[in-house]
Amino acid sequence: MSVTLGLEELDQTVYEEMLARPELGLAELAGRLGVEPDRIRDCLDRLFALRLVQASFETPGRFTVVDPVLGMQRLLEQQHEELVRRHRQAAGHQQALVRILAGGGAGGRPAEGVERLTGLDAVQRRLERLALEARTEVLTFMPGGPQSAAALEAAERNDALVLARGVAVRTIGLDLVREDPATLRYSRALVAGGGAFRTVAALPTRMVLVDRTHALVPIDPADTRQGALCLSAPGMIAPLVALFEREWGAAVPLGADPSEAGYVPTEQERSLLSLLAQGHTDESAAGQLHISARTARRIMASLIERLGARSRFEAGLRAARLGWV
Repeated sequence: MSVTLGLEELDQTVYEEMLARPELGLAELAGRLGVEPDRIRDCLDRLFALRLVQASFETPGRFTVVDPVLGMQRLLEQQHEELVRRHRQAAGHQQALVRILAGGGAGGRPAEGVERLTGLDAVQRRLERLALEARTEVLTFMPGGPQSAAALEAAERNDALVLARGVAVRTIGLDLVREDPATLRYSRALVAGGGAFRTVAALPTRMVLVDRTHALVPIDPADTRQGALCLSAPGMIAPLVALFEREWGAAVPLGADPSEAGYVPTEQERSLLSLLAQGHTDESAAGQLHISARTARRIMASLIERLGARSRFEAGLRAARLGWV
């Protein structure tokens, strides 16, 4: 289970077990899962803090599972708040670094490993040169929502240069670009060409990392027309790479046939998701839909892949966010 959801693997298992068998108490859960009662108690504490379980009205001293759809909504709200908080914190750190570097070193001289590129044309020329020189990977933050036609054309041209040589390309954009046809076409073309594209709720600032040896960041994140700083000192590159990898791990994948952006689930898929969210097993959900359990499992496996999820529970969260259930 993704740590961004605030759940550990055992937390998820306990939640799903309580959902399927609400009559089980702490001791029965511990016995069924083969873990110590104290670990189950810790899980229940975390689930209670996340508002996924609550005190039972019928049996004082016991917990009962919160409705799965409501639980998904609560988790998504908390996840969004945490992401926004982390992005703001990261943005503050990165912008502070940019301001320091833009001011130069002692006596106003440029800091070692920092080159100032004034204006958009100078930045574009450097990006084109870096695209020609890239050998292993190009990592990009693409904030600001829908991109201009000129920016998308330049990005697609540079992507083609590096992908043709087998260089890995990974780009992170904002969730809202999934609603912009032009940016969505660009992202699909990138994925179809062998690159990877993911989205998040917010990003600190624009950034391009090449081969983990060079980075371009704006001189002023609020006005990218001023130009960029080209960084090459290892001590400057390492934290930017770490920032990218952290955001990449929390981002939502965009596949070659991106489901979240444009896919409309069938009524059968919606019904299956709804039944599973209500606590039905594959077998009982299949019975309700008059299909075989094998067919239900196949449909669910397809939905998990389409949603870019790593588990059934995470697929349920993403389906709820998209309004599929």
